[in-house]
Amino acid sequence: MSDPLSWSSMLRVVAGLALVLAVFFVLLRLLRRMQPGLAGARTDLRLVAALALSPRERLLLVQVGEQQLLLGSSAQGLRRLHVLPAPLPERGQGGAPLAFAERLRRVSQRAGQRDSSPGGTA
Repeated sequence: MSDPLSWSSMLRVVAGLALVLAVFFVLLRLLRRMQPGLAGARTDLRLVAALALSPRERLLLVQVGEQQLLLGSSAQGLRRLHVLPAPLPERGQGGAPLAFAERLRRVSQRAGQRDSSPGGTA
């Protein structure tokens, strides 16, 4: 009877494991390439800026086509806070760029002025 712990049996087990891992790795690569919406796909959705408010909460400025949305992300989920009437200027356009916090402050002030004006809707 052969020794179950011989070098040849150990070599066979290691070679079999290496073969299984290699097949698994190749299959993962193929699935990743075939999955739609990953790298290389053109999309009109992009993150313009993000501002962390706390470890679990942040503000996100997202561009969808020509429209920009201000989203709030928290442990409870994602929520649309504001739709910007005009996209914020990109870096390099019209002089020095404003910081995201400053842009947000200006937009929210304008929105607050519109809501508090007579005839404004909440």
